[in-house]
Amino acid sequence: MFKVLKKLVLGFIGLVVLIGVVGALGGGSDKSSTSSTSTSSTTQQQAPKNYTEVDVAVMMSDLENNAMAAQKKYKGKDVKVSGKLGTIDSDGDYISIQPDDQFAIRGVHCTINKKDKAQEDYVMNLKKDQWVTAYGTITDVGELMAYTMKVDKFE
Repeated sequence: MFKVLKKLVLGFIGLVVLIGVVGALGGGSDKSSTSSTSTSSTTQQQAPKNYTEVDVAVMMSDLENNAMAAQKKYKGKDVKVSGKLGTIDSDGDYISIQPDDQFAIRGVHCTINKKDKAQEDYVMNLKKDQWVTAYGTITDVGELMAYTMKVDKFE
């Protein structure tokens, strides 16, 4: 009785594995059409961006006056942000750009592309309170962390 039950369980497991393999192989044609679609959309994303020039003090004022409106205005937008350098992360993951105000705590958290040697070299030569201009896309807006931006390049 135990041997029969064991054969049935092993047969069932084998059937499940076989169905999984056939499903994965059968789905390959759909993946290739998806890949060609994503390739063409990637090509479209590489088109030159039009950056809107914004001073970080204006962004902070917008956030303080109405966080919801600031999110709608900036999130997902390509911007050129200028301001005073605040924090430089020791791992080189980010810097912060703040308004030219000695009491400023919040600003734009700029996430650096660590695969981009030019960005890394640029950040290595910065000093706190230096004036910085960054180009990128605002990825998040919030009351506590203010703005988060994925950096494309520095100037």
